[in-house]
Order: sequence, then C-alpha cells, then structure tokens
Amino acid sequence: MTRTGVQYERQFDNRDYEEEIEQIRRYEDFTTIDWIQDSIVERNRRIRNAKAAQAAYRGPRGEITPTWVWAQFWRFLRAGEPWLVISLVGIFIGVNAALISIITEWLSDIKMGYCTDGWWLNQQFCCWEVESDEEFCPSWHLWSTATPARWLIYVIFAAMFSFVAAHLVRSMAKYAAGSGISEIKCILAGFIMQGFLGYATFFIKSLTLPLVIASGLSVGKEGPSVHVACCIGAIVASWFQRFSRSQGKMREIITAASAAGVAVAFGSPIGGVLFSIEEMSQMFRIKTMWRSFVCALVATFTLSVMNPFRTGKLVLFQVTYSRDWHFFEIIFFIILGIFGGLYGAFVVKFNMQVAAFRRKHLATHGVAEAVILATLTAIIGYFNRFMRIDMTEMMSILFRECEGGGDYDNLCQMAVQWPMANSLLLATFIRMGFVVISYGAKVPAGIFVPSMAVGATFGRTVGIMVKAMYRAYPHSGIFAVCDPDAPCITPGTYAFLGAAAALSGVMRITVTVVVIMFELTGALTYILPTMIVILVTKAVGDFLGTRGIADETIRFNGYPILENEEHGFDASVSEVMKKDLDILFASGMLVSDVERLLGSTNVKGFPIVASESSRTLVGYMGRTELRYVLDKAQSVGGISPNTPCAFTRQASDQEDLVLPDMTSGSALGVEEEVATEFIETSATIDVLKLWPWVNQTPLTVSPRLPLEIVMQLFKRMGPRVILVEEHGSLKGLVTVKDVLRFDATEQPIGDLHWDVGELEAILDVMWNWAVRIAETSMEWCRRLIRR
Repeated sequence: MTRTGVQYERQFDNRDYEEEIEQIRRYEDFTTIDWIQDSIVERNRRIRNAKAAQAAYRGPRGEITPTWVWAQFWRFLRAGEPWLVISLVGIFIGVNAALISIITEWLSDIKMGYCTDGWWLNQQFCCWEVESDEEFCPSWHLWSTATPARWLIYVIFAAMFSFVAAHLVRSMAKYAAGSGISEIKCILAGFIMQGFLGYATFFIKSLTLPLVIASGLSVGKEGPSVHVACCIGAIVASWFQRFSRSQGKMREIITAASAAGVAVAFGSPIGGVLFSIEEMSQMFRIKTMWRSFVCALVATFTLSVMNPFRTGKLVLFQVTYSRDWHFFEIIFFIILGIFGGLYGAFVVKFNMQVAAFRRKHLATHGVAEAVILATLTAIIGYFNRFMRIDMTEMMSILFRECEGGGDYDNLCQMAVQWPMANSLLLATFIRMGFVVISYGAKVPAGIFVPSMAVGATFGRTVGIMVKAMYRAYPHSGIFAVCDPDAPCITPGTYAFLGAAAALSGVMRITVTVVVIMFELTGALTYILPTMIVILVTKAVGDFLGTRGIADETIRFNGYPILENEEHGFDASVSEVMKKDLDILFASGMLVSDVERLLGSTNVKGFPIVASESSRTLVGYMGRTELRYVLDKAQSVGGISPNTPCAFTRQASDQEDLVLPDMTSGSALGVEEEVATEFIETSATIDVLKLWPWVNQTPLTVSPRLPLEIVMQLFKRMGPRVILVEEHGSLKGLVTVKDVLRFDATEQPIGDLHWDVGELEAILDVMWNWAVRIAETSMEWCRRLIRR
C-alpha cells in the first residue's frame, strides 16, 4: 500500500466523542456563527427527536403503553430543563458575587491594619459593636502609629496585590484581563472565542478580581462581574447537551447570565435585564427576556440570603432619601449632565490613545505595568481622604444625607466646606486621569464604578457649592420655595446624580442607568432628576459624536460586529464582494481533491457549483463540517484518496433510513450521534456522501443590491456569508469582515481617533525618554563594575 493510501486509511483509535468535538471547536475558533445554519440544524434535530419520542414507545397498533407514558414524563421534565439551568446559573452567580464582595472588603482593609479578635475579620465586622463614628476601635490595630510607615505598608500591599493578580492572569488565563463586556457583546452577536468563557478564565478572574480592587487601581469589579457571570452561564449550560450543541441556545443562557451579573453588581435585577437588552444583545426575544429576569432574580435572592455585608444591603452604596428635590435644582442637574457627557468623551478618546500606546510598547510588560500603576495610585491617592478608601465605600459615604450618620470625617461641617470641596475636586481630576491610563491594563478591570466614583466626587462638590449659596443667600428668590425650618439642599443627591451622569457618559446607556439608580435608592421622587441628567448627558455625547467605550474597544480590536447605526453608502454588493473564490464542484471531485483544497486554503466555507464548466449555484458547505466528515470517514476506513464525493442528493438516497423526511438545507450538525451513524453506514470506497451537511438553500442576493440592505441582512438574520448570484450563476460572496473593511475605508480621516493622538504622542515621548535613561544607567553600571 502506498504512503498516500496509508495516510487515508489512518485509524483514530482511542479517540472518543468529546475529543472529536474539541477538534471541531478548534476549527471554529475566531470565526462567526452562521445563525441560519444553526437554526436549520436545530429545527431538524427537534423534528427527529419529536418523531422518535412519539413512535418509539407505542404498541404494534399505535396504542399507548406504560413505556410511552414514561417517555412523555421525561419529555415534560426536558421542557423544564431551561429553567433548571437558569436557576442553577443564578444561584452560582449569587454565591460567587457574595464571596468576591467579602474577600474584597477584607483585602481592602488589610492594607490599613488588622483585627486582634480574628485576622479574618475586616474593619466593619471587627468594630461591629462600636456604634460611634470614630475612625478606629479597640480591636482594630493599625500596622503602625507613624504616618510614613503606614503609607509605606499601604503602598507595598497595593503593589503586591497587583503583582499577584497580573502574574496569575498572564501565566494562567490571558482572557481574564480587562472588562470582558466588549468581547461578550461580540460573542452574543455570533463571534466564537474558545476559552473566553471557560473554567480557567472563570477561576482566575474570580480569584484576581478582589486583589485588583484591593490594590487601589482605578478600575471596578462590575464589568468583570458580568464576564464572570457569563462564564458561569456557559459552564453550567455546557453540562447539558441541549445547550452545548446549539450555539443559539447557549447564547440565550449567556445573555441571561449577563443580566444576572449586573443585577448582583448593583443590587438591581430589573436594571440587569435592561442592561442585557440595551447594551449586550443585538437580537432580543421575549423568551430570552423572561429567562434573563428569572436568572437575575435568583442571583439577587441568593446574594440577599448570603447577606455579605450583614446590613441587608446588596451593595455598599445603596441609599435612601427622605427629602424631596426642588425645581430650581434642575439648573444644577443640567450642569451634572453636561459634566457626564464631557467626561465620557474625554475618557473614551484618551483611553483609546492609551490603548494604542499599550499595544505598541507594553504588550509584553503587563505585570510591570499593573504594578507601576497600582504603586502610583497608592502613592498619590493615600494623601486624599476620598482616594485612600475603597471606591464603593467612598460612594456610600458621598451618597448619604448629612443627617443620620452621614457626616464622615467632617464632610457636612460648614467650617471646613471649602477645604472639603477642594479635596473632592482634586479627587475627581486625579481619578479621572487614573481611569484613562488604568482601564485596559492586563488585569481584571471594569469602568462602571470608577466612572461613578468620579461623578460622585464632582456631584458632591456641586452639592456643597449649592448648599453654601443657600446658606449665604437664604432669602434669594431662587431659594424662596425652601422651608427655613428644614434642610433645603441635600448634597448627597448631587453625588448620586453625578455618578449616574458619568456612568451614562462613558457607557452610553440611558434607560438602564435610570432603573439601576432607582433600584439603588428606592425613591420614586428622584426618577425625574435622574432622567433629566441622563438626557442631558446623552445630548452632549451625541453632539460630540461619542460612542460607548465598549463599542470603541470592539472597533479598536477589530472584532467582526456590525454597529446598530444607520449607514449611507453609495455602493452595491458587487463593489465589496470577493470574486476570486475557492469552490467545490457538485460532481467530479475526489477525496484527494477536497483534501488538497483544504490544505491550500484557510477560508471558512466553500460555495458549491454544478461543475467546472457551469457556475450554477448548488449550495454551500462550511469548512468545519467538511473537515469533520473527512476525518470521521477516514477513521472508519471506508474511503480512499480516489473515492468520489457526492455533494448533492441522488435518487437512491431518498429512502435513507438514517435521515428520513429530511428537508432542504443542512440536515445535520457535526455534534450529533446520528451524524456519526450516517457516516459509518454510508462511507464506502465507491462514494462519500457529503450532502447532509450541505446548505442547499444558502442566502443569496443580486450583485446590484445596495450595500446597506446587505448590512441589514447580516444584522437581522445573522448569516456567516451571503452568496452573490445572478440568474442562478455564482458571482461572488460577501462576509461581515468584507463589509467592515469597506466601512473602515469610508470613515472620515479623523474618525478613528486612536490612531494618532495628543496623549499617545506625549506617552511616546515619555517612553523614549525613560528607555534612554534606563539604557544610560545600565551602561554606567556596567562601566562601574568593569573598573
């Protein structure tokens, strides 16, 4: 036997089903899902299962038997399987969120001191019985009584936490870095990233997230919490075959998990559902909304039962307000909205420039970057009372009313109101700078809470100023509606609204922020001010042309996802489509020809035409399916290099016992046992039947169709490719990447503002300066050693 023959008859002994599926998934990595193909396969699978369940257990004359009744009982249980999965996902998300919150609080406090009653207690639990507002209690000991020593220990802990987190991410789970929301949006839109929602990412991100937050970096845990929640959803769903073999059903669970992630992060189940609708999913169905609601509800209930803060609050910065607002305050609310829009534009623009600098110079220095940023933040932030403490704790302080325990560190004292305002304003701008350079570092890093913290410090500053104006001019006409016997201005509400404005400005979400803020306060009276602030923020962002930072990150990384905005291209499909195609012929091709084509190309699928002389379109077959069938057929040893391939169904195949009553379109998914059975029974030396995996009704368009319509087809129907044919003859094909490539060439020159920017240029100069200093120092040291 020739070497080629041996090659084609190689056996895959000891290769089980799971290994085959893993090989398939490796083929699919970094590709997009063909939603139409997935839907057809799922439909045919559902029809086969229904027929099998109906006919398999009846008697000879179709009568009902106990076996049939038992089968219907199991069918009923399977109908409840999605809700079981959703409930399990919600429970695990709630437990994980509670553990992360507890560990984060302990690590944040351990930088300042320790509890003599038990090293595992944070400052709150250590001083549980102390009812006064004193900063320390007898059981809580600082690391040192000397301020310089306390500062040094604080910085050392921050650097150590960031080093451990960055090292674990780099060495064990690279996908655990960053927020993850941008990538999840792409995954929900159909992009495949193997390992992004896997076990390693889940464990490393859950472990390192408390370390990063405790290090003091100006990043948040809410975005990474959504990523962790989606990891839990994907992992739990993979335990059930119904979801693991269907990309569409898997993404329904991931969407519901993203809602639960936001729900536990903010204590806002309805806000989580709206977030999954407004920000995460491009195609949202009512069934998915109900599953998202149940998942968010179960996760929030689980978190409430665990009660991580022992205060009944789901998050630290939950607050209630007992006083109403006044109409004259709308003027100042508008100022907060303008700040939110400007903040979002500033952060998005300059963070993208920092990301470009990071990609150019710091791609291999992720650990050092994280440690330097954490050390810098600790060195500078320690001397500002509002940057020294955890951001969530700071927001809980700034949101409170002055009456009833809200006077933290003389925050409400009139005698020190201007030094306090200066401190708040300084914290605003320092943290804004750190957010710009920290978000995107190679550690778990979100931007929700840092943005809210920036907005809260600015809002509290405005609140203090308005309150000072009222105290100075109580009889002014603008304050005529105020009751002289009751407090008129509540600075905490300004901090609350400022946080909402900054979050909306940087993420470009609206309704979700209003609902989250309502659920945080439970105050119906503050819905209207929140809506006014968010409306102004959105107007400013629209005027400046700002996109959300998640969308900008997607564009920066070049992920294949179409935006939801309208386009006005004066172009047809023929100007964008690929014309030089790798194609298969419905007849006349041998296995060796197909193998040669697979080896010489890296495309994700092949149009099938009638013959070499005719370009009449017959169908389309994906590379994944083609590779799988060839490997499986070779493993059973029924084919040779000279075996003909059949891409169309013949008359002799109409009575096939494995695939009865098959409809047009691809009948089988590769992850099915019936696929294996069909290959084992049909693969012979005479013919290799590939037609069950051929999409016989691919989506086609005319070459003269406007490109905007094709973009709508990609958005609404989700095909991987659209074939271009005229009068039945194949002319070309177009993919999402082709459209995005054309879209990028049509962008105005200044639109991709991360390419060259002021901040990136400054950072480049500083980098070159630092490199020259380091090289000079090393050369000086070498000369000194030689002497």
